Amino acid sequence: MPRPKFSDDLRAQKRDQILDAAMAVFEKEGGEDAISFRRLATELGLSYSAPYRYFADKQELVNALRARAFRWIEAEMREAIVGLDEPEQQLEALAAAYIRSGMAHPHRYALMFFALDQLDVARRSIELKAAKRDALDVCTQVIAAGKLRGDFPKTIDPLTAAHLFWIGAHGLVSLQVAGQFVMGRDVKVLVPTLIRALRTSLEHADTAEQVPAKKAPVEEKRHA
Repeated sequence: MPRPKFSDDLRAQKRDQILDAAMAVFEKEGGEDAISFRRLATELGLSYSAPYRYFADKQELVNALRARAFRWIEAEMREAIVGLDEPEQQLEALAAAYIRSGMAHPHRYALMFFALDQLDVARRSIELKAAKRDALDVCTQVIAAGKLRGDFPKTIDPLTAAHLFWIGAHGLVSLQVAGQFVMGRDVKVLVPTLIRALRTSLEHADTAEQVPAKKAPVEEKRHA
């Protein structure tokens, strides 16, 4: 007798349950090696083959976990700017929320960026690409809104500025997670300073709109 088909909603629910269990295992034990379809099936009371109905292999599952981590940081940042109207305040809140969340959940944060195996497979994941884009877009939208209001320079490129904010915040969280602050400064001192520096850098941004376009090189004539 053929197995009854799940509705799309039920299938999505089951997939989320597997991801919930996988994330719990990853954060508890801090590594991909602890995750296996057999273990997840056992913890969820499913047959050993059940996870394969939702994920082709472990790498697809890990990519889905990475996407979920990016969705988590996106939600943290969006929640941080609720009720804030000024783009400057929003930008500071975004940076603070990103850094605070990354340090509060180092394993989940590490899942987003570190120990990236099979990068070619990850790059083909539409789910992961969309999650990364939407997470960065939170900052891009805030900067674009500030540009329209006149709070930020008209010449600034919001996407470039968002990348610079991401680089700064990511660097601080990465160093903290890796335990590299051994030179007399710590996160408590560096976080407010970094946020101020990132904000100030917008006022002096040198974007592509300000740089004159270079003339294309003249192609040498070929001699017969």
